Amino acid sequence: MDDTVMKHGRMLKRHQGQAMVLSLILMSFALMVVIFSFNASQLNLNSSRLQNTADNTAYSIATIAARDFNFKAYTNRASVANQVAVAQMVGLSSWFNMTDKFAKNACDTLCWVPYLGQVLSGIESAVGAINSVAQPVLEALVYAEDVILQTLAISQQIVHYAGLTSTVITADDIVKANDPKAKLDLMQNPQMLNDVRNVWVNFQKRHSRSNQNQNQNQRSRSQSNTSQFQDFITVSLDSRDSFSKSRSYKLSFPWSFTAFPLRWKTYKAGGSELISNGNNEAETWTSMDTISFHLSKFRCSWSGCRWRGYSEIPLGWGATRSDNRADIERVGNNSSWGSSRNRNGWASRYAGDDQETRGGYNGVQPFYGLANGAESKNQTDNIAVVVSKSQNNIRTSSIVEVGDNNTNPAQSEQMLGDRMTAISAAKVYYSRPYDLMVSSSAWRRSDGRHEYGNLYNPFWQTRLSDTTNTERNVVLALTRML
Repeated sequence: MDDTVMKHGRMLKRHQGQAMVLSLILMSFALMVVIFSFNASQLNLNSSRLQNTADNTAYSIATIAARDFNFKAYTNRASVANQVAVAQMVGLSSWFNMTDKFAKNACDTLCWVPYLGQVLSGIESAVGAINSVAQPVLEALVYAEDVILQTLAISQQIVHYAGLTSTVITADDIVKANDPKAKLDLMQNPQMLNDVRNVWVNFQKRHSRSNQNQNQNQRSRSQSNTSQFQDFITVSLDSRDSFSKSRSYKLSFPWSFTAFPLRWKTYKAGGSELISNGNNEAETWTSMDTISFHLSKFRCSWSGCRWRGYSEIPLGWGATRSDNRADIERVGNNSSWGSSRNRNGWASRYAGDDQETRGGYNGVQPFYGLANGAESKNQTDNIAVVVSKSQNNIRTSSIVEVGDNNTNPAQSEQMLGDRMTAISAAKVYYSRPYDLMVSSSAWRRSDGRHEYGNLYNPFWQTRLSDTTNTERNVVLALTRML
């Protein structure tokens, strides 16, 4: 067919093909824009997902460390409570022995008195029967408390090493759960391994009696080093209840009265003390209870007029130890056991002579606390985690053969080490719960002082933190080498 038209009397030929070429060019540019947009969205989506995976992994490892710290804080508090329980058991034992001895002495002295003697004899029999039942029960409880203390010490070690060894496995599981195509490459994570080691090995230590002796030797060279084992003993002593700490008082009328020129006083003294038995020797809980009459007379002499001639009449006494390592006759001082030796000297001597052993206590057990270098810190160092994903697992046009390199629009998306890499860091910090402190004063310190991190209160928490330039540079260098 002739492709001509008549215009103004002239024959013109119609032109074809120029519009199609222009359309192809425009379609190519549009396709390039679509591909680049697709690549940018895929890179953005995968980088955000990979960063979230790294954040979750770092946060989870720090959470394991925080739970490890809090578990040790709970068990340390439980150990202190059970130490006090041993003090109570030996205290009750010596108190029952004192009461039994007091009843026997009263009967020996006054049972010849008609009517009164029958009453005192009945009291002596009842007290003796109660004491004979109480002593074996208290001894069994001391044995049980010692088993509990050893169990708490062992549980700390189990949790410690379980947390240390499970962090890498747990971190890898968290990475897979967040992104199955991402991986935790140990070649990129020497910092993570070192950070985990610092948290579990350097930031905290297992303190024991042998460590105390080492610290004492170090203190001769550096006074800044303190014995946390001795601190634990001090905490246990400070945590004693009023019965265990001191059960000393003066009895009121008719046990104490004044009939001038005579004055009659009756003192009850007693308490429980944790006795150290020397280097590498386990400690012993001891207890003493005494009661005595004290008679004095108001007299005048060349030096003046005052109450003179204090004479003690021991009425009852008792002493108990949790094991046979300490001899109550030879340990302690005038302020020990509620100042019993100072108030009732003769009764205290008799108590030492008649001391009994109840239980098989094995001393203060080793426990985990912060290392000496971390005593004034409220947080750990960073725990840095690196997570990566192979470029082949990122759905961009680079994984499709679209032609020569010059025509591949994904050529500019080549990644360092042929992988996408994300780094995140988290740390464990110590802080009382401020939200609860606002609503209740029970969560605040009663003295209002600043509280440094410790393994006695379970207030360790987790937060993400900024990575340092050093951490980022190390990851960059390692990724280039891969």
